[in-house]
Amino acid sequence: MIPYYLLLPLAAAVIYSLGSVIVKRALKEGVSMDQSFHLTNLAVGLLFLPLLLFENNAIDWSKVWRPLLMGSLFFIGNWLTFLAIKRGDVSLVTPIMGTKVIFVAVALVLLRGVSPSPALWLAALMTPVGILVMSVAELKKGQHFLFTVGVTLASAAVFGFCDVLVNWWAVDFGAMTFLAIGSIAVAALSFVMWLLQGRPSMNLDPKLAKWAFGGAILIGLQAIAIGMALGFFDDATGVNVVYASRGLWVIILVVVFGAKLGNNEHQERAGAFRWRVIGTVILTAAIVIAVIDRASAAAVNLI
Repeated sequence: MIPYYLLLPLAAAVIYSLGSVIVKRALKEGVSMDQSFHLTNLAVGLLFLPLLLFENNAIDWSKVWRPLLMGSLFFIGNWLTFLAIKRGDVSLVTPIMGTKVIFVAVALVLLRGVSPSPALWLAALMTPVGILVMSVAELKKGQHFLFTVGVTLASAAVFGFCDVLVNWWAVDFGAMTFLAIGSIAVAALSFVMWLLQGRPSMNLDPKLAKWAFGGAILIGLQAIAIGMALGFFDDATGVNVVYASRGLWVIILVVVFGAKLGNNEHQERAGAFRWRVIGTVILTAAIVIAVIDRASAAAVNLI
C-alpha cells in the first residue's frame, strides 16, 4: 500500500507544473521578473498565514530563528527559480529541478547523519542521469544553456537544504507556526528587496494580471502541500522523489495544453524536446522505485 502522505507531493507536483507554465506565459506577455517574483512571494506569505490558527503546540520562541532561516533559504531558492524560468524553457527547468532529491539526500547525511535506503539512493542517483539525457541535444548551445542549467541546479540545492530543515525542525517547533513564520519571512524579504530596487511599479494591465496572479497563487498552493508533507512526515527523500514528477507533468501540460497556455516549446525545439521526454521517463522510473520503496517500508512497519 502506497503511503497516503505521498499524495501531497504528487498534488504539489501537478500544481507546480501548471503554475510554472503560467508564470512563463506571464513573463512572455510582458510581466517583469520582479513583478512575478514579488507577487508569488506575497501569495506564499498570505496563503500560509491562516496556518497560525491551527497550531495546538506550545511554541519555543527562542528557536524562532529556525523558521526565519528556512524562509530566507526559500526566498533565495525562489529567486533562482524565477531567473531560470525567465532564461530557459519550463520543459527544461522544471525537470532539472528534480535534482533537488539528490541535494535532499546529501543534506540528510550532512545535517542529520541519516542515510536514505539503497533503493532511494538508486532513485536519487538516477535523477542526474535523466538530466544528462535531457541535455544531450542542447549542450552545444554553450553559455546560455549552461547558465540556465547552473542556476536551476543552484535553486535545487538551496531548496534541498531548505526541505531538510523543514523536515528536521518543524514538528518540534510547531509545524503550523513554523511554516507560517517561514512564509511570512519570504514575503517580508521580498518587500525589503522591492524597496531596495527603488519600488518598481507593481501595476499590471488586466490582461497580464490574470497570468501573474494565477501563477503566484498556484505556486503558493503547491508550497503549502509540500510544506505539510515535509513538516509532518519524516521522509524528505521519498517526498522529494515523488515531487520530482513535476518534470513529467510539465511535459504533459506543454504537449497537451501548450497552445492554450501560449507555450509551443515542443514544436519550436522538437529535437531537444524528444530528449527531454526520454530524460523525463528516466526521472519517472526513479519516482516509481522510490514509491515502491516507501510502500515496502510502510508495510514492514505495520507488521
